[in-house]
Amino acid sequence: MENLIQLFVRGFKGNTTTIDIHKDAQIKDLFRKLEDKTGLKPGAYQMVYVSKTIDFEQHKDKHLTEFHLENHSNLFMVLRLHGGSKELDDCVELTDLPDMITWDDDKDGKRAKMPCGHAIGPDSLTSYCHSLLDTGRYRFLCPWVDPANAGVGCPAEWDFVIVRRLAVLTDAEKREFERKISENYLRRTVNIQECPGCRSFCQRRSGRDRRMICPVCSEPDKGRLFEFCWYCLNKWRTPGTTKCGNDICSGKDPRIAILAAAKVKTIVGVPDVPGRRACIKCGMIIEHVTACKHMKCVCDQEFCFICLKPKNDRGNWQCGSYREPCAVAPRQTEVPGE
Repeated sequence: MENLIQLFVRGFKGNTTTIDIHKDAQIKDLFRKLEDKTGLKPGAYQMVYVSKTIDFEQHKDKHLTEFHLENHSNLFMVLRLHGGSKELDDCVELTDLPDMITWDDDKDGKRAKMPCGHAIGPDSLTSYCHSLLDTGRYRFLCPWVDPANAGVGCPAEWDFVIVRRLAVLTDAEKREFERKISENYLRRTVNIQECPGCRSFCQRRSGRDRRMICPVCSEPDKGRLFEFCWYCLNKWRTPGTTKCGNDICSGKDPRIAILAAAKVKTIVGVPDVPGRRACIKCGMIIEHVTACKHMKCVCDQEFCFICLKPKNDRGNWQCGSYREPCAVAPRQTEVPGE
């Protein structure tokens, strides 16, 4: 049927589940089809699609089209464990402005004007996005740099829908982009792990839990629980909940080591700023690439990368404008949310 699309859901037991569904279906219909195939209740997991989280309770009445899901889109299933944008118009705005990467200004070859106002050709856009994904990134930040001042860039982030529309992508490349964005997102957040038993993607319900129980690998009716350490991903060997009993496990969140190893850099004229910070709300590791000091995490928390202060109750920055220097907060030694 022409109104049916095929979606690929990865992560359950390390396999890919194929779902045939009407293109105008709701999210709850997708979760129910997955329940029929996997046996997992909708509340037992979330799904990730190109860095967007799809939650059953929060999004069940939304439609697939609102997440820009199309035929052969790749989603990732993330188990939730217990502890022991609007679509673009049909027209693409073209411009004579030079390509921001190659500086090509050929009048016969028009370039796309991105939402931030900067221009880029489709080949440059495709190559740039490939390079980002190949280095483990999942966000498409505008690469424009002021020719007169290399320290000034564009803070805009492009939605994947825009990239998918403007880049020169084959159907296979679109699927590959979706897969890499989702995988990079899962790896970079560090709040996602793979169960060492069934290889299903997992997420802790509580950030304080270390001793985890996998519902897929466990057989409670037979008195068998599959328990593993969230940090070292080995079998849990002790009766307690803080030390797993594996010699190779440090017992610390691996994000702490990432923060400790981050190189310092200069941001808006302020030296010795750690190049990686943990979001002050959810603990996600964020790397500063270029431009201003103000950050917005995928959890919607906004904070200053230099001083780590959030906006005040009135929605104003406590540390001044995006290019105003402020005091450097110490390197983080604990991860928020733990």
